[in-house]
Amino acid sequence: MKQILLLTGFLLAAPLPALAQVTVNPAALQQLAGIAPPPPVAVAVSLPVAAPVHHWTHSVHVASRPLAPVQAVAGPKPPAPVQTAAHVPPPAPPTAPKPAAPIALVFAPGSADLPANATAALKPFCAAPGKVAVDARAPTDPSDPSGAMRLSLARALTVQAALTACGVPPQNILPRAQGAVPGQNEDEAIVGSGGGTEK
Repeated sequence: MKQILLLTGFLLAAPLPALAQVTVNPAALQQLAGIAPPPPVAVAVSLPVAAPVHHWTHSVHVASRPLAPVQAVAGPKPPAPVQTAAHVPPPAPPTAPKPAAPIALVFAPGSADLPANATAALKPFCAAPGKVAVDARAPTDPSDPSGAMRLSLARALTVQAALTACGVPPQNILPRAQGAVPGQNEDEAIVGSGGGTEK
């Protein structure tokens, strides 16, 4: 039994024989058998024949005659000019209103009430720039030495109230009581721009 196991192990351990590959050349076998190989077959190959090259010489004779004028070819028309809006100058800055011309308001004798035409007469001063002067006068009262000053002041303040009502700032109005002025109408109040103008 041990011998069988040893033999089996030996067989398993022994390398297997390698397999040989054999290539057969038929021509070589025919030579060994004394058979002559067939002669090679000649194959005719036709090559393209290049065409003969001809060299031509051209002579050009140019007649001496005047050349015709070259006519200009009209190109594409230029695009029409684009019309833009006419330049409009900027508006001129508003001019400052001119000072109103002096006016005279005539009061009733001994009264400080505003005359009937005073509202229309004072209208130019409502939008006038700068100061507005009111120079009021009153006649002398022999029995009341200060009466002329008081009446002229009351007339000046009445005109000031009318100017304030039409839009003139109170700080721009200069009411002045002049009392009696010799040679002037003592029942007038002169209204003018700036320092005022006596009539």
